[in-house]
Amino acid sequence: MFRSLNLLLSKFIEKTNISRWLFRFFTRILPVPTTRVRGVPIKIIIPLHQVGVYDQFKHWEQREPETLDWIDKFDKDCVLFDIGASFGNETLYAALKANAPRKIICFDLDLLASFNLANNLQLNNIQKVEQYYIGIAKQSGFINAREPTNYACVLNRPKYDLIHYKTYSIALDDFIAQVGESPDYLKVDVDGIEVDILEGMPKTLADSRLKSILIEVGYQTLPQVQQILTQAGFVQTYQSEQRGIVGSETYNLIFSR
Repeated sequence: MFRSLNLLLSKFIEKTNISRWLFRFFTRILPVPTTRVRGVPIKIIIPLHQVGVYDQFKHWEQREPETLDWIDKFDKDCVLFDIGASFGNETLYAALKANAPRKIICFDLDLLASFNLANNLQLNNIQKVEQYYIGIAKQSGFINAREPTNYACVLNRPKYDLIHYKTYSIALDDFIAQVGESPDYLKVDVDGIEVDILEGMPKTLADSRLKSILIEVGYQTLPQVQQILTQAGFVQTYQSEQRGIVGSETYNLIFSR
């Protein structure tokens, strides 16, 4: 019965183009969500099924004040690399605040998040951001990926709802050699592959122009990340309280020269 009604509704929508008109109607009457982060107005579009993400973004100052503090201390005319940019938390705030970086280069291989980040950059008329739809990894080459890549989303969706695809990843050292731009500040939020990324950037870590790194780590990768960055000449200046559930807890770490 339900299946028959669903088919009839689908045919009606297809023949009348009602979905197109509904889309046009609601996109014209509904305002683009706007929030203020430390006084900075930011317009954002995110997927409807991820309204929790928007709620987190609105309360970002309470949720991750250390990230905002870190961005607020950037030197003038600096370059920020945002690895794991998602829909643009750090990139949008850094680009729109006073004394914004000269350039921001951001990376993400999540299909949906990258699409929404591109929209958000356009909505806010941001010109100083270069967005790359690639992964950053230990070595360059093609990799298998899946959508949604966010672990929390995957847990709540059936297996048949996952999209598998291939994309290109590149070691950060190789990327910098090609584009000729080096970061002054580096943010890494990649849900578990942070060690691989650090192992693919020994030249970048040795470059004195890199002043500070903010990196999210899991309980399992915490010791390795600390060892790699300490050996590269960085000093850990901050560690957040544990976030998440036991067994998948995460921490924000900040390292500086």
